[in-house]
Amino acid sequence: MIPVFTDDPVVTFTRFARDWFRLLARGDFPGAVSRLDEPNRYGERWDAEKIQSVFQDYACSESVSVTDPDKIVGDRRPSAGEFTDGRGYWFEHEVPLDGEWSDLTAQFQFLRRPSGYAVVLHDIHVL
Repeated sequence: MIPVFTDDPVVTFTRFARDWFRLLARGDFPGAVSRLDEPNRYGERWDAEKIQSVFQDYACSESVSVTDPDKIVGDRRPSAGEFTDGRGYWFEHEVPLDGEWSDLTAQFQFLRRPSGYAVVLHDIHVL
């Protein structure tokens, strides 16, 4: 859960995504999964095995690794927007893999709840 914030939503969500990637880069997939609050709209809860499987399928290799985004030269600008029904925000960020930004994208939703914003990993795929 992300508490109610006063920063620009893109800044807040980018900070979350990069922290999430850092957990994955350290191999802390359970820690990253624990930061996800709700299943996506299809009822799917992402677990460590599913996330690793998506990365391996993308790279066609079992040895793919997430990279700390602070260790990559260059920067990517995420995409974000507010849902028209006011329920929260959508957010997309490229996944840092094997030392560079990939075209694999993590899609998050940050949904308004009484105590802040619930974090949902909607999907990870190539856009």
